Amino acid sequence: MQKKLSRRDFFKFGGAAAVAAGAMQFVPTTKAFASPAPSDFGTVRFAVIADPHLDIKGKNGVKMGADSLECVKKTVAALNMEQDLTFVMVCGDLLLNGEWENARALKAELDRLKAPYMVVAGNHDFVPSAEKRRKGFTYLTIEEFVKFFEGHGYEKNGERYYSREIVPGLRVIGLDANLPLTPKKWGGVLPKEQMSWLDKELTKNKDSLHIVFIHHNIVSWSGDELKGGSKQWFCIDNAVEVRDLLAKHAAVAPMIISGHRHIALNLKELNGVNYITSPSINTHPMRYSIYDVNHTGFSWQTPSVAMETATHLEARENLLSSTGWRASQFSERNSFNDMEVLALFENNGMRMGQKKLKG
Repeated sequence: MQKKLSRRDFFKFGGAAAVAAGAMQFVPTTKAFASPAPSDFGTVRFAVIADPHLDIKGKNGVKMGADSLECVKKTVAALNMEQDLTFVMVCGDLLLNGEWENARALKAELDRLKAPYMVVAGNHDFVPSAEKRRKGFTYLTIEEFVKFFEGHGYEKNGERYYSREIVPGLRVIGLDANLPLTPKKWGGVLPKEQMSWLDKELTKNKDSLHIVFIHHNIVSWSGDELKGGSKQWFCIDNAVEVRDLLAKHAAVAPMIISGHRHIALNLKELNGVNYITSPSINTHPMRYSIYDVNHTGFSWQTPSVAMETATHLEARENLLSSTGWRASQFSERNSFNDMEVLALFENNGMRMGQKKLKG
């Protein structure tokens, strides 16, 4: 029988996720990247959209399918109002389950962005297992997904990973740990090919700071995500090996940004590397992220998608009503457990923040 984790042990693995849900004020903290720091490239502002799960024929549940297109439209409109936005990254799970029709609808909205955008694929962005396929939809392979978004990070070579210079001194890397040949598995593995490429890419660009994007998480945010846990698939199977590689390059790749987990922005630093998970615009608390980064550190904010209050409340209730999305320790509905679930998913104490580098 699996031993139940205590509340203390559960949140021990969640980094900053244990911050009380009602703590809205930001208290600045400072943690240094590994030295030496990359060269000065000024300040770059960028945004992250995670897990839109667009579904043009959807229904509202934990994933707010019926409102998913409007969530994307509202997010695009808000980002188009941002000053000096250099790029936007869509951090995986663009689609409900790999539908061509949803891909076309989503790309039409993303193409309205004033800033250039890039994407990395998530585990819902290619043809799913047979039981998830619906009448009226056609499905794309992972190769077709990459081709469809060619020029938005992906190159003509068809590779599912890439590197881009944003400005001299700042580069973006997109990785892919998906397992398209085992669509029933929501977890992932970063292939040796990508790990070798990543090692070489970071070694040859030591004068640049790199921001690495990958849909799957490299660290756990709760006890359920540990090996053998009910939600272990939120973290890639070879996370330890990948973290060891990233620690080797912490001086030049101090930021790893993921989606997939559908909780509010959270951050955990290990061996000089800042692992960040991003909120979904489609599930409670329905937020996107904006960052300002320079060679001395970075700051962030996570605005809410500008949907009606009733829509946000519906999304909140749908989350709380879903046993599968609740932590195993707090699966039963009661006021205390609901508060603990929201503490992880809302993490209001980190809606904005900053991390500085030592000079």
